[in-house]
Amino acid sequence: MFRLLCAALAVGSLVTTARADRIAPYATPVERALRAPVVVVGKVTAIEKEPVSAPLYPGAQKVAHTIAVVKVESNLLGAENLTHLKVGFVRPAAEQGAGVQAGRGLNNPELKEGQEWLFFLVKHADGAFYAVPYMTPPVETKNDGFKDQLAGVKKALAAVADPARALKAEKEQDRYEAAVTIVYTLRTPREGTRGETEQVPLSAEESGPILRALGEGVWAPTPASQSLNGYGAFSMLGLTEKDGWTAPAVAPGADFFATSRQAFVKWLAGPGKDYRIKKLVPKK
Repeated sequence: MFRLLCAALAVGSLVTTARADRIAPYATPVERALRAPVVVVGKVTAIEKEPVSAPLYPGAQKVAHTIAVVKVESNLLGAENLTHLKVGFVRPAAEQGAGVQAGRGLNNPELKEGQEWLFFLVKHADGAFYAVPYMTPPVETKNDGFKDQLAGVKKALAAVADPARALKAEKEQDRYEAAVTIVYTLRTPREGTRGETEQVPLSAEESGPILRALGEGVWAPTPASQSLNGYGAFSMLGLTEKDGWTAPAVAPGADFFATSRQAFVKWLAGPGKDYRIKKLVPKK
């Protein structure tokens, strides 16, 4: 499941706030869910007649946002006790005439009454509605493979919601996948995060199981796991000589990823035994 759902996204694409005029690759549904404050499966029940004027992102010009009323059919994250959400979206530049350069819009679908989607949402900066982050489109429930995509999203969010349980899974592969997911979440600011971030260390009791599980899997990326893989998660830790880490010398013809994983496991048993993963959080 994990392998099928984790397609290409460069680790370097992680940003604190997604601007609407930047070009970036799409993330997988799992990655979108791990970055979004609100994840729901919902049905568009109405489109409000009057648009709302609001900036695409803080500091940008105001443009007309069409408001879709979405009935929450399944709350996966962040919409507890809510039956409906108002989701704002910007129609194509040619239609809404807001002065947005052609080809530089949101690249998100135009919502229509009756459609059902898996939404990844953030509260708009003005607070009047929820917004679809740039290049974080919803997934329509009628798409091929949707059931598998939804299952992958649920599995990832469950691991983040209860790391202790996920890291005690019976199967080594499940523990490894949970560790990769948890590290990705800890080291990635949520969509909508503004301003500076700071790094807050986890406790040794929290870090240890994550790091040990991370060392249990195969680190090499596959076409379906270019970022959500062991080496990607390891790189996000940002280990340096101050942590007792020294990058291994890889012999000609040797497997770089396997060599790196072996070095990590050795480091974890020695200099890294007391290492604590640092979580990125908004700076107070």
